[in-house]
Amino acid sequence: MSPKTETLRFQAEVKELLGLMIHSLYSHREIFLRELISNASDALDKLRFEALTKPELLSGEERLAIRLEVDAPARTLSIRDNGIGMSHDELVHNLGTIASSGTRKFLEAARAKGDAATPELIGQFGVGFYSSFMVAAEVTVETRKAGEPHGWRWRSKGDGEFALEEASGVARGTTVTLALKPVEDDQDFAEPAELAALVRRYSDFVAYPIEMAAAHFKERGDLVKSTAPDGLEVARLNSMQPLWSRPKDEITPREYADFYRHVTHEYSDPLETLHFKTEGGSEYTALLFLPSERPFDLFDPSSKKSHVSLYVRRIFVMAECEELVPSWLRFVRGVVDSSDLPLNVSREILQKNRAMAQIKKHVTKKVLGALGNLAKERRADFLTFAKNFGGVLKEGVVSESGEGGERDALAPLLVFQTTHEDGATTLADYVARMRPDQKAIYVLCGEDRERLARSPHLEAALAKGYEVLLFTEAIDEWVLERLREFEGKPLAALDRGDVDFVDDAAKQELDGLDREHRGMLESLEQKLTGSVARVRFGARLVESPAALVDEPNTIGRNMARFLAETGRPAPERRRALELNPEHPVVRRLIELHKEDPTSPKVAEFTELLHGQALLAEGSPLADPGRFSKLVGKLMLSATS
Repeated sequence: MSPKTETLRFQAEVKELLGLMIHSLYSHREIFLRELISNASDALDKLRFEALTKPELLSGEERLAIRLEVDAPARTLSIRDNGIGMSHDELVHNLGTIASSGTRKFLEAARAKGDAATPELIGQFGVGFYSSFMVAAEVTVETRKAGEPHGWRWRSKGDGEFALEEASGVARGTTVTLALKPVEDDQDFAEPAELAALVRRYSDFVAYPIEMAAAHFKERGDLVKSTAPDGLEVARLNSMQPLWSRPKDEITPREYADFYRHVTHEYSDPLETLHFKTEGGSEYTALLFLPSERPFDLFDPSSKKSHVSLYVRRIFVMAECEELVPSWLRFVRGVVDSSDLPLNVSREILQKNRAMAQIKKHVTKKVLGALGNLAKERRADFLTFAKNFGGVLKEGVVSESGEGGERDALAPLLVFQTTHEDGATTLADYVARMRPDQKAIYVLCGEDRERLARSPHLEAALAKGYEVLLFTEAIDEWVLERLREFEGKPLAALDRGDVDFVDDAAKQELDGLDREHRGMLESLEQKLTGSVARVRFGARLVESPAALVDEPNTIGRNMARFLAETGRPAPERRRALELNPEHPVVRRLIELHKEDPTSPKVAEFTELLHGQALLAEGSPLADPGRFSKLVGKLMLSATS
């Protein structure tokens, strides 16, 4: 007589909810295998935990494992475990109600009893099982609870109802069998090689062996093969032992390097390895790497903002987890494995909770600390790192608010080009070399080192023996806006505002020149209306007759260009034409203006000085043709 079959309906408006889960909840169909293996791992953990107080449930010699069984012609896939199993009522409740998690109920019951040895379980929510319907036309579950005499068979097509019947001959544990849908996107889940690859990607570090019949992999010698208790020769698909869970003193540099290449697909060794564990409020282990080479997509806006994967109790949950590190640490590679992190129903998007924020803060602190040690102990390696990734660290200075942020920790790690013989320097090294009479950290922004090295803005600083930082990266100008001082020394841009290179007597002399020649300066300002805000005498030039200087609080050239390229309105860039009163050309201009303020030569000299200043800083001329004619006219007058 065949067993009686119950036909039951799902609860909680299952048709709508199943549609959401099958079509929207998960971004990749292949995730179903991770979910089912995670459930199987949980079932094995539960059995081990129950056996602590009920040793009759588990023989000390029994081997716990997860097995995948595939029948390609029939297009079926089974995931089998010999774990705790489920009773009739548990099947109805756990698989008949969306988001009712047997794992969660188990944890609550264990804690209520005061059990201190609660096993580490994932599956805090009960929807992972339903991801099976993304790939299966029908799902069958056969299960027998540990300690019970008979088992049960659950079957559903995900259409709003399920059938449940008693089943004989069912071994302790659970077997989930999927009647696979036709192949989509060339990804065949009835193909053993495809399943093996998914296990390696998502469940490589599950603590129990994940096996398949060795006959599927006759040509592969890289898999561990053995004979299972039922006599079948099986191949183990997962490594079972995550590198990060082993003591650091037992891991060789080569093992770290091999793991780095495994998670990054790089060929080079990492520049630095960070392996640490925290306990207390949030327990987790991290194995992180600083790359030795710069990836091609580091500054690609469409690329991911993190390359750190999240595991929870050795189960892969999310690659490129942006909640683990700030975007300006996107060069960091590796994994974080949490013991107690809560997840949301999809496991694709983490809850933004206090525990996650603490992990992110601590990981960030550890990485910055490692970079600080690298700068002190391995300067050459640090400078190589800065050349590859320094621009990303500068994003942190720009993006952090300052209050509770990492700007103070980031500042000593920034590297800039410099006029010093070393060619590149940190701010701390710069400050250590400052002359006793130097009042500020002098910087100059521009597009490249060679052009800046010829800038007239450097003349007075170099004449006094002052070192100048050359801000050649586009982001450096934003850094200057946020990082106003370092170790009590203000940062002063040589092409902006008033740079104090002179003593009080010299200042008074400049003020006197401004008053004496105020008429000429106003005349020049009028001729350059729309091009400069003012014309003045200054002390930052030695060899050049004139230079353009940004007024205080005006936006810089890079920022103005960025706003223009992105179609955003840019505030007016107020600039001054600063004249060198000691230069022969400026002296001649003063004489011409005294002789005849309305002379065309005054206007032409003014245009030439302004054009020369633009060319010296690498800016385009408003009217190159006009400037060329004036230069030609000047050359003819000099030879006549």
